[in-house]
Amino acid sequence: MKKIVSVLLCFVLTASFVPLAFAANGLQVDGSWKILVPASPNAYESFAAEKLRSTLSQVFGTEVETATEASGRYIAVGSAAAVDLSEVAANGYRIRVIDGNVHIGGTGVRGLQAGVYRFLEEFCGRKVYTAKITVLPTAGSVTVPADTDIVYAPFFEYTDTDWLSPRDVEYSMANGLNGGTYRRLPAEMGGTVNYLGGFCHTMGGLCETAKYKDTHPEYLALHDGERTTDQPCLMNPDVLEIAKGNVLKLLENGHDPSASVQIVSVTQNDNYNYCECDACKAFEAAHGGVQSATMINFVNQIADAVAEAGYENVAIDTFAYQYTRQAPTGIVPRDNVIVRLCTIECCFGHTLDDPSCEDNTALMKDLHDWNGICDRIYVWDYTTNYLHTCMVFPDFGTIQRNMQVFYENGVKGVYEEGNYYIDSCNVEFGELRAYMIAKCLQDPYCDLDSEINGFLASYYGPGWKHIRTAVDMYTEHGGDENGHLHIYLGANHSLQLTDREIYKIDECWNAAKREAATKEQKANVIRSEISWRFWKASMNKSEFSILNPNRFEEKQKLYRALRAHGVTTLSEGGYGDYYDCICIKYAPADEWNAYEADEIGAKTRRFFSRILERFVHLLAAFGLYYKIYNTFLSKTGD
Repeated sequence: MKKIVSVLLCFVLTASFVPLAFAANGLQVDGSWKILVPASPNAYESFAAEKLRSTLSQVFGTEVETATEASGRYIAVGSAAAVDLSEVAANGYRIRVIDGNVHIGGTGVRGLQAGVYRFLEEFCGRKVYTAKITVLPTAGSVTVPADTDIVYAPFFEYTDTDWLSPRDVEYSMANGLNGGTYRRLPAEMGGTVNYLGGFCHTMGGLCETAKYKDTHPEYLALHDGERTTDQPCLMNPDVLEIAKGNVLKLLENGHDPSASVQIVSVTQNDNYNYCECDACKAFEAAHGGVQSATMINFVNQIADAVAEAGYENVAIDTFAYQYTRQAPTGIVPRDNVIVRLCTIECCFGHTLDDPSCEDNTALMKDLHDWNGICDRIYVWDYTTNYLHTCMVFPDFGTIQRNMQVFYENGVKGVYEEGNYYIDSCNVEFGELRAYMIAKCLQDPYCDLDSEINGFLASYYGPGWKHIRTAVDMYTEHGGDENGHLHIYLGANHSLQLTDREIYKIDECWNAAKREAATKEQKANVIRSEISWRFWKASMNKSEFSILNPNRFEEKQKLYRALRAHGVTTLSEGGYGDYYDCICIKYAPADEWNAYEADEIGAKTRRFFSRILERFVHLLAAFGLYYKIYNTFLSKTGD
């Protein structure tokens, strides 16, 4: 039933996307219209009205005025608008034409602001593609259909991703991101949904395991017969009291009663050293034989203490992650508990609901089981290759459907983890993927193809269609030989392409560079192409082929390009991991984080490779074989 409702809702939301040229009896909004505001506007209304006024002034090329009394034509915002919001969901909005005027109203702390941004995008064509690229067409007027009545309910109460542009306030507002980990939206913009005291892996700090290592070893997890500070013992009542006290201290110091929701993370440390003491094992055995049982029991008691203290807008968050991913039996999370399900083991070459993918069917079973006992599920999802982050990660074909799967299965919040260290490793499609994610969080049923094309045209310029072809080919041929795509993978499991297909993608990138209209667009093409060059350099393809006598120089060019683009790591947590490689010219690129001078085999490889390098031009007939093969590919590439 929920799926049917969501599809109907999507139809309602997208019905207004009729091309404006065909709008019957449309209102012609121009610079003579006023922004109608309440006589004493609150902070939300003041922000929304000024955003609308200043942006329309840019569109029309004249200063649009505000007014507190209705006269002439106007756009009314907030309590000045005569729209019925009684059935609009929290933080939702309604945009409606009434008696020839436009009325925008919203609920909660961010509904009105979101409604104004929707108006500007829907009717003025304003698009915020990156923190640096905003498209805003100018015109003498814009058309608003006379029958406009848009009602929007947020699909998720919590929306977050990292990457680069999503950290920007304006980008986040325009594209519906509200998580507080990577941005801080001012109160008048609705604020952010904040995690107090830590976003994840907080158990060690809350339970103070290191502090009690010597004085109270019984507070620590008993794992493989030894006490370890890696995790606490969740059945020890003293540990529970310590954690309760620390959570309540966090709320004492940081609680915001006006926030839509605040979250305290009570989540396992990032290791498998869970407690195996008799008490923990007995409780788990009685509740499905899974480690999540002791976790939910522990978190429930903290959640009870928070509720008893009167914190009505606070939720306690815990993980369904790795060893706690399976739902327990005979125990249910409290109403103020969030269970954050993590997809780290999943395949991103297939959609999560693809019955042919065993990794994903296991996740779907866990999601179904949690959905049966918990009404507040969040998801922590993954969208990059953490082992070789500079390389193409072809997950573009699953992002939207996976978001729909989350919504259709009762998920209330989504965090899409990507290349959160992008400042030190930004040579892939980070900005494109971030925009796709944001739009799908805003509306999982949006016209994503259109959104992608609009982004590509603005970011890469007139040659964008060539890059779209390349992205589509990556998507079609992504993953290993069975189409599986995981977040820790080498080049041979990333893409499956023939030499002819590789040649065609090379031509796409070359054409996109030739057709870029500005320096910025060409620079964006060159930056993103590095991810393609990195894959080829890992697979000895194209210019890195053994047939090419200049392949050693091409490896050095790639290395220099990475350094020039500020790449200080090739993988998660590997700062400077390729700087000391002594085999840059000779090793595949996905092995550059190895072969340091003191490693076994590094000097040997360099020694024999240098001998080969001396004779490579002769062995390769001075490039003749490479030229012949490329000529063959160029004539048969289609």
